[in-house]
Amino acid sequence: MPTAIEASDTAQSEAALAPLDVGDERIRAADGSVLVGIADVPDTIRVDQQTEFGAADRFQEASISPDGDWLTVVTTGAAHSAGWLVRVEARQSRPAAFQYGGNIAIGPWSDDARRVVFVQEGPAGDRTLTVVDAERLGETVEASSMPVRSPEHEERAPEERIYEALAWRNGELLFRVGGERWVFDPDSGEVRPSKQ
Repeated sequence: MPTAIEASDTAQSEAALAPLDVGDERIRAADGSVLVGIADVPDTIRVDQQTEFGAADRFQEASISPDGDWLTVVTTGAAHSAGWLVRVEARQSRPAAFQYGGNIAIGPWSDDARRVVFVQEGPAGDRTLTVVDAERLGETVEASSMPVRSPEHEERAPEERIYEALAWRNGELLFRVGGERWVFDPDSGEVRPSKQ
């Protein structure tokens, strides 16, 4: 639990950075300083050990973590979107999410600034969620991301796979799909029905 001074410092660091100005080539803080440029992001994103795609031609969206230490950014290429976590101080980009032939949007950060949700919209009309833990980033999307899937995910047609991130509660993600509410525990990977 942060102290009152730490909470105040966090609020001040967020206020100094936000609102973000997201342009094609750079992301600026509220004071006009450049937080990250497109040249700070690799030209390609490694999906797994064998596969990489170009998806870093321009910035599409960005958000700042609650503690002000991380930028969540989305870049786009010719036909793909990529999600990245960027350490603000070092401008170090780590792959976090990828959508082939579709788009990515940024979902909510957990209150402790440890985890963030990426919303992936596929070309078949589906929308799924991926959770990324800033403390467990890898060199590939596969190593960094945790797909969030309901138990009946595979039985649903793509147009019925419309996932919505609702909120973080006690370190777990509350989400909805097909009118049903579920809880995802990123520590165990378990998905269970929500009691709320």
